[in-house]
Amino acid sequence: MTLIIGIKCSGGLVLGADSAATMSTATGLETIVQPMPKLEVVKDKIIVGVSGPVGLGQLYTDRVDKVCDDIGNRDAPEVCRKLRNEFIQDAQIAFQMASLALNVLGPQARVSVTSSTLVALAAKNNELQLIEFDSQCNPEIISPDIAFSSIGIGKSIADPFLALIKHLFWKEHHLPSMSDGNFAVVWTLQHAINTAPSGIRGPIQMAVLTIEGKQPKARKLTREEVVEHEENASHAEDYFRKYKEEHKPSAEEPEPPQPPKQ
Repeated sequence: MTLIIGIKCSGGLVLGADSAATMSTATGLETIVQPMPKLEVVKDKIIVGVSGPVGLGQLYTDRVDKVCDDIGNRDAPEVCRKLRNEFIQDAQIAFQMASLALNVLGPQARVSVTSSTLVALAAKNNELQLIEFDSQCNPEIISPDIAFSSIGIGKSIADPFLALIKHLFWKEHHLPSMSDGNFAVVWTLQHAINTAPSGIRGPIQMAVLTIEGKQPKARKLTREEVVEHEENASHAEDYFRKYKEEHKPSAEEPEPPQPPKQ
């Protein structure tokens, strides 16, 4: 169970995730939920987040590690093809094994290959790109017009909330600043953690990718940095609560009229 969010900002890329990993048996019976890292920084250049089977995510991250030094020489479409061709090698094996297991395990066999991946990287000329890969390893470059992407079970909660934040806080036809991106990621994750029926839990994890000098620099945020963004999101909620109080009707609303007697 996972929610991973990525936002394309004017000064870089911001990724955030919850921390819940659900353990289960081969038949799909859930056993325990444990915290685990869901954002991996590869060679201080690339951020990878995978929603789905942990083992498949580890293989994808290893693939990114092996081609990391070659990515900066390719434009965005070439990077998409390169990573798709890398990921599909592990995905094909997983699909083949799931097909063989389908008659024995039933729908649970499909769960073992259902994944989505977000990759934040710098392509040729240090163009920062946020790329989403679906279960079939098909890539989508997140455009500046949309600017955000979310993957995992919490997507249905995150996307509408992110769209509201975009409408309220981001300038039209402009990417958000890094501070606005951090704020949006944290507030959305807090909202999902508080409202999701199950499977999404804190603490919130975050990582950022920027260009420093002429080199991409990826890093995970410290817990202290994340807490600062969490406090900003809480202040926003406090503001809306006060707004509600300040705009209460000055007088009690009249009672509705009684229905006429028969």
